[in-house]
Amino acid sequence: MKRKKDKGFTLVELIVVLVILAILAAILVPALLGYIDRAKEKQYVLNAKSALTATQAEFSSLYGEGSDIVDADKNFVRPSVVKKTADTPSGTAFYVKLQTNKVTSGSPAVSSNHDYYTVKEAIYIENGYYCYYNGSTWTTTEGTATTTGYTLIYDASTSTN
Repeated sequence: MKRKKDKGFTLVELIVVLVILAILAAILVPALLGYIDRAKEKQYVLNAKSALTATQAEFSSLYGEGSDIVDADKNFVRPSVVKKTADTPSGTAFYVKLQTNKVTSGSPAVSSNHDYYTVKEAIYIENGYYCYYNGSTWTTTEGTATTTGYTLIYDASTSTN
């Protein structure tokens, strides 16, 4: 009786195993990448919600103080407060669409100005993703979008505000 001295796999067996691994990788990698992309989008929406909450809190504070949201040049008056409260990553920006029904005579903090101090629409930008808030839901898109008609609340990619 002869014993086989050479132990191991044949070349054909190794090629079959490699082919099977390549097929599994081809199936799993796209599914995994899709999962990662969906997780990133969810993180962007969470960051956007944080920015919205911080902005609304600051708007409420300004309303209570009787202060306006924007200065004479139409710039948001406290960007650093919102940026610090929201604690979103660098490279992000947050815009809101201010309501136009502000009562201009007397103190800004009157009940008829409540809508002016309430965020109804917003755009949050992070890593090329745009998160839009329409007053009730968030949607995300990748690419570019216009922020015309929106007021910049903060831009964490710059140190100016």
